[in-house]
Amino acid sequence: MSRPKGSLNKATVEKQQHNDELIAQVSNQDGWSNILSGLGSAADKSIHTTKDVFEIIDDETLTNIYMSEGLGRRIVDIIADDETREWIYFDEKKFPAKDIKTINDELTRLSAESTYNEALKWQRLYGGSLIFIGAMDGRKPSEPLRENQIKNIEFLKVIDRTDVSISESVYDYNPLSPMFGKILQYKVNLHVGDKFIDMLIHYTRVVPFFNDPTPSKARSGIDMSVRYFGMSSLQSIYESIRDLGAVNQTTLNILMEFIISRVRIKDLKKILSMEGGEAAVAKRLQVMNASKSVINAVVMDSEDEMARDYSTVAGLPELIDRSMLGLSGTTGIPVTRLFGRSPAGLNATGENDLRNYYDLVEATQKNRLAPPIRRTVDLICAWKGIKKVPEFTFNSLYQLSEEEKSKIAKTDMETRQIEATMNNTYVSMGALDADEVRHDTLGLIGVVEVPEPVEPTEEDLNSLKEEPKKVEEK
Repeated sequence: MSRPKGSLNKATVEKQQHNDELIAQVSNQDGWSNILSGLGSAADKSIHTTKDVFEIIDDETLTNIYMSEGLGRRIVDIIADDETREWIYFDEKKFPAKDIKTINDELTRLSAESTYNEALKWQRLYGGSLIFIGAMDGRKPSEPLRENQIKNIEFLKVIDRTDVSISESVYDYNPLSPMFGKILQYKVNLHVGDKFIDMLIHYTRVVPFFNDPTPSKARSGIDMSVRYFGMSSLQSIYESIRDLGAVNQTTLNILMEFIISRVRIKDLKKILSMEGGEAAVAKRLQVMNASKSVINAVVMDSEDEMARDYSTVAGLPELIDRSMLGLSGTTGIPVTRLFGRSPAGLNATGENDLRNYYDLVEATQKNRLAPPIRRTVDLICAWKGIKKVPEFTFNSLYQLSEEEKSKIAKTDMETRQIEATMNNTYVSMGALDADEVRHDTLGLIGVVEVPEPVEPTEEDLNSLKEEPKKVEEK
């Protein structure tokens, strides 16, 4: 029986239905699609690329990276060093100079700059740290600090997150308390000499440093201390560091096998099959190597052959540079600062990169460094009886070079010369009086107001008429 005109067989109908379903599936997706090439469909390999489940780096691995991986240590240290590099200053125009000197002297005595630098490094490496303020008020460290009874501040002690036992610390579970969800007493393990000292420290006696917070969706299965203090700064860039390390290690392996000698020995299989054959081959190669060392030539049989194969390093510099750029992008630290490289390319100075990086560091200073420093300054003022606590500002990270200073000085001098020329023009026009303008060798200094003449009084005139008294000769 023949099919009606225009009808399709079963296989063709099923194929058409499958295509219709595939087209409908692709059309419902956001993005580009092409049914013929498979773009955007189930056959598209790119849509099957997903992110693996993350793993929190354990403290031992973080310690190993910091101790033996120079690049990882530099990433941890460099931002902490830049945050404290220029330190802080107090405006003496707004606050008494005596109070500012007192605060600066105490900060220097307590080695505050280096202490905060260390606390920032452990914050970035382990995710958090504490500074134990040794304020002596006659109470135990586990008791609240009485700021109005501080007799002295003896020390600033840095404690990293790994020395804080979160599970044994005391939390505030009162939802009506301003400290709700936070630690009231930290249980710490201080390493003093060859002993560990366990103690509780009240939160009023410490300055906490918190790092990048963990998302609430990722907190299950994460250590309590990481959830409380934050993640390590190496957590999100761990894969980039590992990849760059793999590239460098691979490059080293290529260099180690850059030259490979290839030796052909007649009847090698036959020799190896004989008893003592391996030793004979090894001895033969040893003789070849010894002869090469002695006479800078290789002695071999007439039917033996020796050649050298060379590995290629083409493209390796570009590959390493791309890996370095990738790591720089993940850390936010420019290549010029992270690797100490000079800017590359035509008219490249790296100035914009450094300015953007310094803006990032300054934002970190305000958010994470300023509050702990302010707490220390408040306690010093309470101890010293300073009523009005001075505000401080971080010194600028961007320092002018000698060339930039010279350019500014030159511009100032040219500006003064132009002003002097203009004022001389005004004098010649009669707009200014010559007696009202004072110049130095470089140009105009300023306009001097000439006082109006004062008429002498009669008493002044009489004093001028009096004859000086003669000194009687003895």
